[in-house]
Amino acid sequence: MSCSSIKHRFDQLKANGGIDFNEAITLFNDLRGSLDAHRLELDELRRTNDNEHIAHLQQHIKDGEKMLSDLQKMTLQ
Repeated sequence: MSCSSIKHRFDQLKANGGIDFNEAITLFNDLRGSLDAHRLELDELRRTNDNEHIAHLQQHIKDGEKMLSDLQKMTLQ
């Protein structure tokens, strides 16, 4: 699942009353996998000095890490 799809699903679930435990785990695992892939891509961009795409991908990773942090801070009710 792409980061934008994960973010959309996360926002949709929050807007509709919350995220259950299983959904949170799925989103968390999907997001971690996506971030890992982006980090690998970032390493490749750095090797090829593709500065145009590096900044964009770094911001994308930062946004994903924020969402990951939000998921980690969630509490169960």
